[in-house]
Amino acid sequence: MGPSSALTAILDIAGIAADARAAAEKHLVAFDILNEGEKQVTRLATIKEVFPLVCGDFAVVEGSAKFEDLKRSPWSSNCCLSPATIVTPSTAEQVSLILLLIRFLGAKFSIRGGGHLQIPGFNSNDGGVVISMSRFTQCTLSEDKKLVDVGLGLTWLDVYRALDPFGLAVTGGRVPSVGVPGLLLGGGLSFQNSEHGLSCMGVVNYEVVLADGKIVQANPKENSDLFWALKGGCTNFGVVTKVEMAAVSNKIWAEVRLYQTSQNGELLEAMMLYHEASEKDNKATLIWHSVSQGTLLVFFYCAPVETPSVFECFYSIPFLVNIVPPGLNTVYGVVQGLKDVLSADVGQHELRTMSSLPDLDMYKATEACRLEQIEALKDVEGVILTMVLQPISSSVITASSAKGGNPLGLPAQQHQWFLVMVDYKHAADEVRVRKSAREIVDTAVKISKRNGTYLPFIYSNYASQDQDPLASYGPENLLKLRSIAEKYDIDAVFQKLQNGGWLVSKGQTQVNFA
Repeated sequence: MGPSSALTAILDIAGIAADARAAAEKHLVAFDILNEGEKQVTRLATIKEVFPLVCGDFAVVEGSAKFEDLKRSPWSSNCCLSPATIVTPSTAEQVSLILLLIRFLGAKFSIRGGGHLQIPGFNSNDGGVVISMSRFTQCTLSEDKKLVDVGLGLTWLDVYRALDPFGLAVTGGRVPSVGVPGLLLGGGLSFQNSEHGLSCMGVVNYEVVLADGKIVQANPKENSDLFWALKGGCTNFGVVTKVEMAAVSNKIWAEVRLYQTSQNGELLEAMMLYHEASEKDNKATLIWHSVSQGTLLVFFYCAPVETPSVFECFYSIPFLVNIVPPGLNTVYGVVQGLKDVLSADVGQHELRTMSSLPDLDMYKATEACRLEQIEALKDVEGVILTMVLQPISSSVITASSAKGGNPLGLPAQQHQWFLVMVDYKHAADEVRVRKSAREIVDTAVKISKRNGTYLPFIYSNYASQDQDPLASYGPENLLKLRSIAEKYDIDAVFQKLQNGGWLVSKGQTQVNFA
């Protein structure tokens, strides 16, 4: 029996040597004539045989030294699963070939950018294919210095380092080790939120490889519905192989302070004043990190203005030390200064999130609960329990809407995104750790609901495996995302073969799909 047209197309696109083509064709033809039960039994072996033949040196299989290094690249060690092969393409055309081969074999697959996720199965799998974007490492400034081609294999520290000599930045992430694609596809929080909107609103064009192998551009003029969907709609539509972002000014003021935990009550009172002040100043960003050793506050102002008055409510509160001294700075300078403070250590991680309007009662209740849970977990090896408050001014949503909006469904009002993150060493402690994180977030939900300040929004990049962020975008936006996914992926390849992720087909019934 001869090769099918789909198989012939794959081999033609691959453009491989005659001997490799003959060997690949033999394996694929033999697989193609099997029934579904037989394919299930032989799929793993076929993947291991065929991918190196078709993809050459950018496909590595289980057992090689390079494979082991790539397997361990995720930030969370519970995500280090055992795929049959890990492919490291460097062009959209190579990604297209990989997707066509995945479809032909019916192989499950995962997409990995920076690997900064904590949910097993979202960026790896057992027995399938992992598409690693690690070789997309360009960070290229356009000739007019208005656009940046940002590589999908970079971390945000890499991006800011590359742009710093030009006096420019982009609306990227704030944690040094976070990768480019995951942050943007989830919406993203940047230092410049209040002025420019969510991180994804800085994207002016996406290059996307669709499930049928077609390479398309998504921007306000081409495939504008896909452009909208990618700004928070996660990995439902294709593999993003290029992101072009608008360059923004890198002339800023910043300060990072570490406070004693005993001052958190006074700091929370100041936080409420900041919520009010930031509504009148669209250049301010504040991030609150509480850990057992103290509370870290990041003050960031999107203009070279010394000691901005918007942070005045905090200036008189005594602090232990400056992690980043107050003064004129750059985004790279701030992120580099935070590099050793915001842990990038590989280990076990649990994240959980919720949102609310500003609520001092809720802040104080969760702080008390946080201290209780630190005590409850004190015998857990390597445990670090972090609570993060992130004020979001109404200007974040207004600026996002002015640039075409996104699927997140956020109202233009001041609110905050709340995060609990627990780092720990041993998988055996997962149940206890998740229980403590849930206890703190449940307290936040309970108090905010009682006070009428609760918001249903769940930020996908902070969500725990039993939460349902896409459903929190609202029924209308979820239905629109599903419609767009069906339009660009008629056979639902990204819903059926993608191993995990926040998938539109799973909305409202989301579970861990590892």
